[in-house]
Amino acid sequence: MKDRLVDQAKKLASSGPFVRLVSNDRVMKLATGLMDARGRLQAAGVRASEALDILWNGYELPTIDPALDDSMPVHDAGAPRERPQRPAGGSAGTNGAHAAHAGGEGSTSGAHGRAAGATNGAAHGSTNSAAKQSVEGDEAESAGGDGRAATSGYKPDAGSAEAKLATQMASRTSLSRLGGRDVFEKCFKFMTADNARAMGVYPFFRPLDFNQGPEAQLEGRRVTMFGSNNYLGLTTHPKVREAARQAIDKYGTSMTGSRLVNGSMRLHNELEEKLAAYHGKEAGLVFTTGYQVNIATISALLSNKRCVAVIDKDDHASIYDGVRLSLATGARMVRYKHNDPASLDAALSELPETEGALVITDGVFSAQGEIANLPGIVEVVKKHKARILVDDAHALGVIGPGGRGTAAHFGISDQVDLMGGTFSKSLASIGGWLVGERKVLDYIQHFASSFLFAASAAPPCVAAAMAALEVMQEEPWRQEKLRENFTYMRNELRRLGFELGKTETAVIPIYIRDDLKTVMMWKSLLDEHSIYVNPFITPGVPPKQQVLRTSYMATHERHHLDQALSAFEKVGKKFGVI
Repeated sequence: MKDRLVDQAKKLASSGPFVRLVSNDRVMKLATGLMDARGRLQAAGVRASEALDILWNGYELPTIDPALDDSMPVHDAGAPRERPQRPAGGSAGTNGAHAAHAGGEGSTSGAHGRAAGATNGAAHGSTNSAAKQSVEGDEAESAGGDGRAATSGYKPDAGSAEAKLATQMASRTSLSRLGGRDVFEKCFKFMTADNARAMGVYPFFRPLDFNQGPEAQLEGRRVTMFGSNNYLGLTTHPKVREAARQAIDKYGTSMTGSRLVNGSMRLHNELEEKLAAYHGKEAGLVFTTGYQVNIATISALLSNKRCVAVIDKDDHASIYDGVRLSLATGARMVRYKHNDPASLDAALSELPETEGALVITDGVFSAQGEIANLPGIVEVVKKHKARILVDDAHALGVIGPGGRGTAAHFGISDQVDLMGGTFSKSLASIGGWLVGERKVLDYIQHFASSFLFAASAAPPCVAAAMAALEVMQEEPWRQEKLRENFTYMRNELRRLGFELGKTETAVIPIYIRDDLKTVMMWKSLLDEHSIYVNPFITPGVPPKQQVLRTSYMATHERHHLDQALSAFEKVGKKFGVI
C-alpha cells in the first residue's frame, strides 16, 4: 500500500495539471506569502507606524548630496543631549544626521581613498569635504596641535596668469551647484583644468610611461617617486609578476561575469581562506576593487530605517559613498570628531534604542598618515553594543605584527567585527578584501548589489595579490625597511621646519595651506628636481588643509630620500613655507 501511494504521488506530481498549478505565479506568490507571513506582518506594522508618524509630524526630504550640505554636524564630547526621536522616513537630513563626502582609497585613500578629482585620482586618501565648516578648530588639530600656519612667502602678481588661476581655483566648487535645463551647462563652464593645462601647472591624471617603484618615467624623463602607495615595493617582485603570468596562461584575462554566476573560481576561494587565516578571522571575501568593499559592505548591512552609520569625520570617500547608498534605503548618518572616542561615545549615546549602529573608521587615515585610536574606539563600540568596520587599506603591510594592520598593531583583532582593504597598495594588485564572521560575509555577498552585479576580480589580479601576501610573510625585512625609511623622512622633514601633522606611518603630508602655492610647489619639485609627489587641494581637502602628500616604500634607498630632502628644503624656502 505504501509503495502504491508513493507511486501515485509521483505520477500526480509529474502530471501536467499539477505542474501548471504549482508553477503558476499567483500560487507561488501565495505560498511564499504564507511562508513569510510573520515577516510580512512585522514589516506592515513598521510601515503603518511610519505612516502615522508622517501624518502627525510631516516628512522631511533627505539631502540629495550630503557633500553640499552646509549644516553637517559633528558630535563633540560635551554635555549629553536628549536622545532624539526618530523622525518619519528616517531621512539623512533629519536629526542632524547629514552626510559629508570625503575623498580618499582607494581610502586617497589617496585613492583608498578615500573628491577624487582633487587628489590626482588617488582617492583612498582621507580628503574629506567638510570644506563647508569653519576651520578654526580643525586647523590646529590637523597641524598636530600647535596651531601653526604656514608663512605666506609666495604671492602671484595681480593680473598674472597665476593670479587668474588662483581666482578660478577658489570659485570652482560652486560649479557643482549649477542647475538648469541642460545638465551639461556646468561642464562647459569648468575652465580651471583647461587653463591649468595651458599654463603647465595641471597636476592630475598625468600618465606615467612606466613605474618601477622608487623611480618612474613621466613624459619621457626619469623621476623619483614619492607619490605611490606601493609600500612594500612588490609591484615588480619576480614572484608576484610570475604569479600573474601563470594565472593568465591558466585562466585567461577575465572571468567575464560576476561572482554570483560564472565569475567565481577556486583561486578566489583560496585567497579568501588565506586572508582569513592571516587576520585570524573565520572567513574572507574578495572584491573587484577596494572601493567596492566599502560600497558593498556598508550598503548591505545598513539597509533600512533602523540602521545608523556612525563615521569618523575624516573617513575615506568610499565609506561616504557606501553610506550614501544606505541613505536611499532610509538609513542615516552621524559623524563624530576625527579620531575622538569621546565624541563617538556622545554620538552613540544619543541613538534611540530601536536603532542599530555600524561604526566605521579608517585604520590609517590616508591623507594624514595618522593611526586610528582603535582601542578607545573599540571600547566605546562595545559599551554601546554596536558593530565596527575598520578600513585597513593603508595599514596592511605597514603596521602591526607581520603587517597585519591596525587591530593587530594594538593587539585587539579579536574585538574588531570586520576588517577590509584593497589590493592596490601593499598587495601590489587591483581588488579588495574583507574578513570577519562567515555568516556576516555570506549575508553581504548575497545582499550587496555592487558585489552581486559587478564582474569578479580578474585571475591575474587575484594571483598577484595572493603572491604578494605570501611575500609579505616570507620577507619581513620589507616592513622593517619601510618603517626605517618613513621614520627617517618624518624626523628630517620636521628638522627642516615643515609642518607634518600627526603622521605615524608611510604617509607623510606636508601642510601648505594654500591651493595655488600647493600646486606651484608641486610643479617646482617636479620640473626643477624630478621629485614626484601628490598635491591635495580643495575641495578634496577642507580650506587651509592643503598638503603635498608624500608616501614611502621599502625599496627607497637612502640616496632617494636625501635627494628628496634637498629638493623639499630648496622649494620650501623658495615659497616661504619654511
